[in-house]
Amino acid sequence: MRKPYYIYILFFSAILILNIFPLLHAQKSAQKIPLLRVNREYDKRTIVKTSTIPYAGNGLFAAVKIKKGEVIGELGGRLVSDDDSSHGNHYIASIPECAWEKTHPYKYIDSKDYGGNVSRINFAPSEINGIETDFQNAAIEQLCQHPYFILSALKDIEPGAEIWSSYGPNYDYDDFMTLPEVRDFFCGLLKIDCSEKFTYSY
Repeated sequence: MRKPYYIYILFFSAILILNIFPLLHAQKSAQKIPLLRVNREYDKRTIVKTSTIPYAGNGLFAAVKIKKGEVIGELGGRLVSDDDSSHGNHYIASIPECAWEKTHPYKYIDSKDYGGNVSRINFAPSEINGIETDFQNAAIEQLCQHPYFILSALKDIEPGAEIWSSYGPNYDYDDFMTLPEVRDFFCGLLKIDCSEKFTYSY
């Protein structure tokens, strides 16, 4: 009469092992990846959800009131060397040269999978057709010491507001910014007609 009982125990034990093993393997693999880790306490200040910008995917939004000058969060990610094959994706950021001695042999981070909330910030132009937009409410700062990248508020940011920044001079903006829907979105915020002329600055 006891055999079915033992069979059930063995059956459920096998299921448990089969489910736990892949998780342990994944955790062990993640530990081998060289990472620039972020302070997750900062991530409580923001949330990631669908951006208000057309076709931008997810964006970064304030979860609490953030005052001008305060740190919004840190940018982390997988550490990348010159030999890495991942160069060219849109989540690659250069570690400042003054920090290379500390991060050797790594000179970049790939923030796609391990970047924290800050990695989902979207770009907004500082000027459109020569007119200052005042869209950018945050800036990414590079540091010579850990954590090497922080996002700071350029102005007071209210809860629920989307956080926008520049990506700097080396980013290829045109493929996205020249989409008619994206152009019209930003020009609409500025209340100008860009149908005949559209230029922007990072």
